[in-house]
Amino acid sequence: MRKLNKPCIKTGNFAKLCNTNKRTLFHYDEIGLFSPVLTDDKGYRYYTKSQCDVFFTITCLKDIGMPLKEIKQYIDSKDPENLKQLLLEQQEKVRLELKHLKRIEQVIQTKLELLEIGERLEFDGTVSSVTLESCPEEYLITSPALNSSDNTELFPALCQHISYCCHEDLTTEHPYGAIISVNAARHNLPDTYLYFFTKIAFPSEHHSCMIKPAGTYAVCYLKGDYYDASLAYHALFAFLESNGLTPGEFCYKEAIFDELAVDDETNYITRISFPIVSF
Repeated sequence: MRKLNKPCIKTGNFAKLCNTNKRTLFHYDEIGLFSPVLTDDKGYRYYTKSQCDVFFTITCLKDIGMPLKEIKQYIDSKDPENLKQLLLEQQEKVRLELKHLKRIEQVIQTKLELLEIGERLEFDGTVSSVTLESCPEEYLITSPALNSSDNTELFPALCQHISYCCHEDLTTEHPYGAIISVNAARHNLPDTYLYFFTKIAFPSEHHSCMIKPAGTYAVCYLKGDYYDASLAYHALFAFLESNGLTPGEFCYKEAIFDELAVDDETNYITRISFPIVSF
């Protein structure tokens, strides 16, 4: 049996050291990917502690989706330049995966925040009380201008808007919303939509967006049919009149509870807000 001048450890101990199992080590040896430095006459495998770094790198590459066959191809023809190229390629894959996971994390966080809002609301029938809220500046990717109440026009426009946001990989953690003219709402034409919109976290360098200005907003929440908001508009205008407030040009409708949160559309919750331009 060939002897080594460096300390060796058996398969079980090496597996514990590398947080793996003997079966994986046996498999890697069988396919020629990662072998012990020595196998004695009784078939016992021995590894050196310096092999831990190689095994750890193999594990990292495997965990990010690199096939064992490709890892072996590198192992069989390794040199510093090949290693550099391999690591740069895998670094880019990791960067893209982290970006993807960050987006998922943001989606989850936003959904949790919307659930928290909906859970603390109280309703008198289908409408909550009207409150004044201080809101930050927000950035909206909007559909092309609509100015329509015709569902045969609105539905295709909404589908096109959603498709655009998905195709361009724009953040869509918020449910889509709609912008309506305050004057239309005042004159009982609340279903005349000007734009559909999707919120994004930051202004985009490559996509034009509308800025929803920071400021004070009169806010009312509607429970039930998203498209039947007449009671909510009535409550908002009554509140404005009784408090001597003047609304801005646009009204914003945003889903809080939709089909993702509840089964029955009578429990859908919509946030309707008017910007206040003078007190």
